Amino acid sequence: MRRFGLPVLVTVALMSVRVEAGGAVFLMIFPDARTAALGGCGTALTDLDANTYYNPASIALGTRVAATWTHINWLPGLYPGMSYEHAGVAYRLDERRALAANVIYLTTGETDVIDEHGQTLGRYRPWDLSPSVTGAYRILPSLSAGGTLKAIYSLLVPSWVWERMPELGIEYGGQGFTIALDCGALYRPFQCLSIGAALSNFGPGINYMDDGGTDALPAIARVGFAFSPRIPGAVQVALVSDAWRDLDRPMPRAGDFVHRWEQVEHGVGLELRFARLASIRLGYFEDIVGQRGGIVVQNFGATRHISLLRQLTKPLSGEVVGLGICWGVGVEFIGLKFDVGVDENIYDFPTRNVRFQLSAGL
Repeated sequence: MRRFGLPVLVTVALMSVRVEAGGAVFLMIFPDARTAALGGCGTALTDLDANTYYNPASIALGTRVAATWTHINWLPGLYPGMSYEHAGVAYRLDERRALAANVIYLTTGETDVIDEHGQTLGRYRPWDLSPSVTGAYRILPSLSAGGTLKAIYSLLVPSWVWERMPELGIEYGGQGFTIALDCGALYRPFQCLSIGAALSNFGPGINYMDDGGTDALPAIARVGFAFSPRIPGAVQVALVSDAWRDLDRPMPRAGDFVHRWEQVEHGVGLELRFARLASIRLGYFEDIVGQRGGIVVQNFGATRHISLLRQLTKPLSGEVVGLGICWGVGVEFIGLKFDVGVDENIYDFPTRNVRFQLSAGL
């Protein structure tokens, strides 16, 4: 149980992997096991079942009917009791049109409310919720486009806390609501290659304190590709890569190419699928600004995340103590899939972060 001192600050800190990202940062969490194992890459994948998080255009090129659900015990090394859920369903109306619905839910665990005299006043559970609906259209046999409308609700602190703790000097706030839009396009010029681009979380911002000010949503631009060469035998290979950036983060005007490269988040992943029965996945992820993944170098007790490009071109002195490796496995049978994805190595504190995903498609 978490003790309650300064409600907003404590709760927001626990919810935020990168507190500088602004409001509704739970929208930046990779939602499923497969893409997390592939280093957070999914913008160009056409077979994500009902998952429209990366690119709403994908459902127009996917299976006719699909459903997916993912559960994560979210970062227990940061705080026990946090969990994340993602679920989605999709239906392709015909050869051109497709619809989907998704929902994301995150809770950061229970919090005890204790006043200045040490008396427990109650307990509450902060949570975030984002339901969404998606439509996609296949413009050409090789090109699709789609859009998503999502609602975003965050309960950081319920109103009864302010009422029972007047010493905080806060009379209202602690929860917020807004809406946002996603859009994307997916182009498959060859059967073995697809290219995707998407914009996510464009909206008016979210206001937690009813004071007229808003926290910007993490507006993200993504591009990616997926390459699946045809090889003889029962093994299928897929190489995927994504690059994305929070558009609210200013791009530095000075610096060399390596420095600018480190302002963008990157992922790359390799998937091997055996006889449509089992899969193994390996990925690499780096978010240097957010201090996640990449090459972790320790020098004189200080830890620093650097990109693989920097290590190859301008290596820093020190001991390499970490690497942003992700991995996962999956099994499937007659349209049913069970996947496990692990990305705990991208964090520089000890934790477990394992996703369990169940999907079905026809």
